[in-house]
Amino acid sequence: MPANVYMKSFNLGSGSYVKLADVSTVMNMTIIAGSKNSGSVNVRFRGGTPVSWPPGAAAMFEGVDITEFEVQGAVGHLLLVVGYTR
Repeated sequence: MPANVYMKSFNLGSGSYVKLADVSTVMNMTIIAGSKNSGSVNVRFRGGTPVSWPPGAAAMFEGVDITEFEVQGAVGHLLLVVGYTR
């Protein structure tokens, strides 16, 4: 089965958490907080305890459902998700 590329940027700032996707998709991905963000971005998995990511932070995930991740940040904070389906 061919892998599909996924790339999406987020411009945060609504104050509420935003899912990385609405459709359940298992994939390998990298989440990157914008290096020019003025502060941290909050990332949580399955509604758990949020983790504060400083500007420029990045992490790779393998075999995860992208809909289980939610992010939150201040106005103008950016986040990039790049990956491929499994």
